Amino acid sequence: MEQTKIDEMETDEKTVDIYGTSHVSHESIQMIDRVFEEQEFDTVALELDPLRLNALLNDESGEGGSLFMRFLRYFQRHIGRKTGVMPGDEMLYAYQKALREGKDVVLIDQDIRVTMSRFRDVSRKEKVKAAAGMAFGMLLPGGMDVSRIPEEEEIQDMIGQMQNRFPKIFRVIYTERNEHMVNALKQLDGDIVAFLGAAHRRPVQEGLE
Repeated sequence: MEQTKIDEMETDEKTVDIYGTSHVSHESIQMIDRVFEEQEFDTVALELDPLRLNALLNDESGEGGSLFMRFLRYFQRHIGRKTGVMPGDEMLYAYQKALREGKDVVLIDQDIRVTMSRFRDVSRKEKVKAAAGMAFGMLLPGGMDVSRIPEEEEIQDMIGQMQNRFPKIFRVIYTERNEHMVNALKQLDGDIVAFLGAAHRRPVQEGLE
């Protein structure tokens, strides 16, 4: 297992292994299988909240929300159609596998309604700029290989660009959710594996140290 995919935090009470996934990659499904086969743990923590889990369980597309959020979902589904793995499939897979194997499951992401409400503080100009960037990215060939879990250098480059270009969006969909997931993990006991989008792995790990 590459170090970019996993980090471990140990205390007297618990061990937390954090795995970074790609939400639209078969490689993520394969990694989840390896974790269940090779590790001993009590609890699976997932980058989901109850509403998003319910939408995945019921195969709901979630068409509500602001225009920007709807465009973001469209962009994610566009990528998912290319890889054959739709956004969130790996989290749903881990959830269902955990239930089959009798593991506890904890949803550690911020309530999606809170995240969406926070978008009201983001300027229309920044939202339009971000949407235009995603649309342009869909039209360009090449780019990041979305069929695999990105390496740490790629992740940090992507994060840096987003923070510089869209600072308020970055705060809402990245920083605040990282803080929420760190706090949620701190409340857990026992041996835990956490599956998070690869970009969240490092800051969440650092927040636990």
